[in-house]
Order: sequence, then C-alpha cells, then structure tokens
Amino acid sequence: MRTLRGPNPSVAGAPSEAGPSTVEIAELAVVVAALAQGATVGIWLALFPGSAARAGGLAAAPDLFVRWAGLLHLLLATGYALEWLRFRRVALLVIAKAATAVFLLTLGLADTLPNLMYLAMAIETGLACAAAVLSGPADRARRSRGKLKLVVSRPSPPRGSGFQTPAH
Repeated sequence: MRTLRGPNPSVAGAPSEAGPSTVEIAELAVVVAALAQGATVGIWLALFPGSAARAGGLAAAPDLFVRWAGLLHLLLATGYALEWLRFRRVALLVIAKAATAVFLLTLGLADTLPNLMYLAMAIETGLACAAAVLSGPADRARRSRGKLKLVVSRPSPPRGSGFQTPAH
C-alpha cells in the first residue's frame, strides 16, 4: 500500500514532518518581537512615567495616564501571546499595530511628532505588515502539516465494540 510522506520538498516553505516550516517560524518571530516591544514599552511607561513621557517628547501628563497607557501596552502584548498560543492567529496584532501606525501617521501629518514617535510608527507599520503577510502562508503550512499522514502503509486493527462474546 502507498504511504504519503509529505508535500513536495521542492516547494518553497513546505513543512516537514519534523517541525514547523520557515514561514511559521518567521510568524512566531514577529509575534515574539511584538510581545517584547509591547512589554518593554508597557513596563517603561508604568514604572517610569516621567522619563518615558520626556523621552517620547510629549508634554507633561499626570502619571496616572502614562501608567494607564503602560498597562494597556502590557494587556495588548498579553493578548498577542494568548491569541498566538490558543489559536495560532495574529489578527489582534495586525489590527492593533496597524491602527497605531495610522493614528501616528495622522498625528504626524497634522502636526510635528517627536522623533521617537516616528520610530514607533515605523516599528508598528513593520510589525503589522510582516504579520499580515506571513499569516496566510503560515496558516496553510500548519494545515498542510496536519494532513501529512492521511494514508498509512498498514491499517490499524479494528477496535472491538466493547461487548464480550461468551466462549462456547
């Protein structure tokens, strides 16, 4: 009987039976980068609100609001991780990063932004685009790897129905 050994290895990004494909690893790297960025900014805003606002070139604001922004960064980073771990999806990451990039772009067109905010806009745009581009191919690779062993060389023995027939 024929055995299905996997997809054609000459196909770019084709998964192997041994582990995740290159595109899946790249998608995970984007999630880890977004998680690290969100956690770093969140902790910085929450623990050092005065220095974070000054470094961002923003006007002085009550510490409560800066710390609240830090908490929101931490919550979003947690959401990225939970969505990835539970569903292997990056929808929240793409939406949040794209919305932040559009928000910063709008502010930048209306007024001059501090230099750190232009860097933030570039990072947010890069993460959103990378996650959006990698999402489809990574999802197809995961589904493909899940279907690798559809045909086996020897069928498994039939399982009993649970009834014991008396021996005569």
